[in-house]
Amino acid sequence: MRQIALAIAFACAGAGQALAWGQEGHSIVAEVAQQRLSEPAARLLQRLLQGRSLASVASWADDERDTHPATAGWHFVNIPLDVETYDAARDCKPDARNGDCIIAALGRVQQQLRCGTGEAQIEALKFAVHLVGDIHQPLHTVAEMEGGNKINVDVFMRGLATCPTCAVPHMAVNFHFAWDQTLIEKTVWNWGAYVDRLEHGWLKDAPLAKAENPATNHTPVDERTFITWAEQAHKLAPTIWYLRPADDVLDDRYLRDVLPIIDQQFGVAGLRLARFLNEAAGSGTCAH
Repeated sequence: MRQIALAIAFACAGAGQALAWGQEGHSIVAEVAQQRLSEPAARLLQRLLQGRSLASVASWADDERDTHPATAGWHFVNIPLDVETYDAARDCKPDARNGDCIIAALGRVQQQLRCGTGEAQIEALKFAVHLVGDIHQPLHTVAEMEGGNKINVDVFMRGLATCPTCAVPHMAVNFHFAWDQTLIEKTVWNWGAYVDRLEHGWLKDAPLAKAENPATNHTPVDERTFITWAEQAHKLAPTIWYLRPADDVLDDRYLRDVLPIIDQQFGVAGLRLARFLNEAAGSGTCAH
């Protein structure tokens, strides 16, 4: 088992920052959004996906990255950890091999979703579902150590989903992978249960959830919006980075400390994805 876990860690470390919230995380964001789509957005979704859900395509962009490496850079933005604001010249440099960054990519995806046709518009929808999730993962906004991919950690957690009297399981992964997948799996058994957790918790009670409610928040979504989303996620990054113990052992205390941030970022990502899609479908600019 330890050999398998180490293999996962090394594979992830070699993949750079292109990794994202795992399949579970992207499904959580997609499902939160789907429950809040406007009628025009729901019709657009039906036309483009032919009855499939947002969750069913939420991880498509990771497969696309593997076959089209020029999209790899679209999943993150490299802002220095202790710098609060985004600088396009520093943080979103075009790269011939891996593309530019998530902020630039979201602008293109938004335009293609509004004005594209056929397969191009379908792909834009798939990218939108995924990238709006990615931009809310704090480590996807960190330049250092490839967003934590080069930091190996040991995970010793019972978590919230296992019995308190069971032996504490151990995994050797990297810090970024722990955030993309391990902490989620230690919270609930499956992503549907995490959606229930949010609907009865953060989405119901948090002031930010009320402020970001797409039914009442109709603030235009543009490049400045994407920068704001990235900067807000980035402001959380030092907290989760420096809460990491000196011995790089993530335990149940670490999970308890960062769980409010995980809940918030999943919840707000889902609300903002709904707003993104609602505006694209209802803007009247190139909408089909």
